[in-house]
Amino acid sequence: MKYKAIILNVIVSMVVSVCAILVYDKFFTQKIVTFDLQGYVATLRDLYLAKQIDDVELRKRIDKIEEIVLNTPKNKVIITSDVILGGDRVENLTPKLPERVKPKTENTDTQIKEDIKKP
Repeated sequence: MKYKAIILNVIVSMVVSVCAILVYDKFFTQKIVTFDLQGYVATLRDLYLAKQIDDVELRKRIDKIEEIVLNTPKNKVIITSDVILGGDRVENLTPKLPERVKPKTENTDTQIKEDIKKP
């Protein structure tokens, strides 16, 4: 009889402890998440210059950045991905963009200047 009470106490204590740790981890601990701002904006620029998205779509996707930042829970800290080492172990909040853009070339800046000069 005494052993049953001890075993029951141990089981209840373990269940309560595990639940407390899970709740603490889910709602209270600070978590680091990344956002590849530089890569996201560069991809948007490339999509826009390649005329694969228009002005409205560009503005909508830029507004998505603000939406992500404002809707991130308070227990998550957003850091840009260029300062993170071991980024594959950190949650990434960067929205996915279509892969329709050609890879960047070394002449991208020259091409942009030429595109700006065109009437």
